[in-house]
Amino acid sequence: MSFSEKKAKTSYFPYHFSVGFKERHTMKHHPDLFDARTLHNDTRLLFKLKLLLGTICAYGGEVPLPITALAKRMGTSTYRIRILLNKLEFEGIVHYNDSGNLFFNRYVFVRDQAEPSQENLYAKNFAFFNCDEFLSEDRNVQRFVLHYVGKELIYIPGNFRWGYINDLYGPTGLLNIRTPKEAKNILIQASKYLKIKIHTENYQVLHVHQKWIDMGEVYSEGAELWVFKQLKKHRFCCDFLSRKAVWQIAKVMEDYYAKFGYEYATEIFDTALFNIQLNKMRSQTFFNMIYREDSEYIVNDDKNELDEISAYFRSVMESAELKYAVQLSMDLEVVHQKKHMAETQLFVNDALSELNQDLIVTAEEQQREIWDKLRLLHNCWLSRFRQNPEWFAQRYYQIKTLPAPILEIKLEIEKFISKQKNNVV
Repeated sequence: MSFSEKKAKTSYFPYHFSVGFKERHTMKHHPDLFDARTLHNDTRLLFKLKLLLGTICAYGGEVPLPITALAKRMGTSTYRIRILLNKLEFEGIVHYNDSGNLFFNRYVFVRDQAEPSQENLYAKNFAFFNCDEFLSEDRNVQRFVLHYVGKELIYIPGNFRWGYINDLYGPTGLLNIRTPKEAKNILIQASKYLKIKIHTENYQVLHVHQKWIDMGEVYSEGAELWVFKQLKKHRFCCDFLSRKAVWQIAKVMEDYYAKFGYEYATEIFDTALFNIQLNKMRSQTFFNMIYREDSEYIVNDDKNELDEISAYFRSVMESAELKYAVQLSMDLEVVHQKKHMAETQLFVNDALSELNQDLIVTAEEQQREIWDKLRLLHNCWLSRFRQNPEWFAQRYYQIKTLPAPILEIKLEIEKFISKQKNNVV
């Protein structure tokens, strides 16, 4: 059984995915992942793991599957996966955050309908990378093909590359070979996958043979897996979720992530799910939307029940922002009081003085963290205020109690309310 076949049989989702559902692909493989110079010491299992991490990583590069699930997909032991992840961490390809979550660093975030540019070019994870025929090739042949397909992106129509044969071998060569004869032999073998013109000193790589492109590509699962993971964390019953509903939720998260970054978007997303579970009436409305068969949704010119899911969840996310801000302001007050108490007892005696000095330093660090979060929240609100000032006007009684970083938005809301009153008069 090939790796791709194993992957299909070990899907993380316990329910059936309907055929024909339009995929969304937000996280793509970074071209640097396919640089032949970085593949010199990669075993096949290690490179397969890199491809898998790029396929399942989500917002900010977070890998939503646990190591046990990674091992199951790879058909190996958790011990081997841990060893490989340690190697990737040393090379800077993965990292762990303070909470112990795994992040993959070789990804490109691409939004739907985004215009391609030099900044968001990405490498496709073609299915033939994992087929038995390609994996049985000489490693240098594999690396040459991966380099030009993934790093140089010669599958893009009209894109081609020239190369010098003497750049392929030797101590500084692209491949692990020593002579020009070996280099030409690699080019000949790689021509099974790539259209290559070979000359005395140069070669030209033109495109990937259509046979291999027609095998298809492995699409990103990251956003779906990430949403599933967060829902499960908040004790949603995930066995009966509609896949289409999951994508509508992911669509809102994607928008938040694109505008405001990983940390803020994740905080608000978690707060929104917590609020849904806390409010029985709200949770029942949401449950009725997401616990259905994919075929049951009405989508026509008059009604689109899928869009209603994303619209509803977006409104919950926006409400969660306000609750998040209130919680931050309360946290800031607690830290301020702790710092004040430490400062008032700073000079009681030497031992107490040293302890209180440490408390003050810790409190100041916490203040800065909360202040930065409030400042980011404020910038997000200013951005959205221009689109929907009425939402902020309706909640001004709560917003006006928030601490100093939330300042400019208060003035904007006051101006808007004043203007409304003048128009009424």
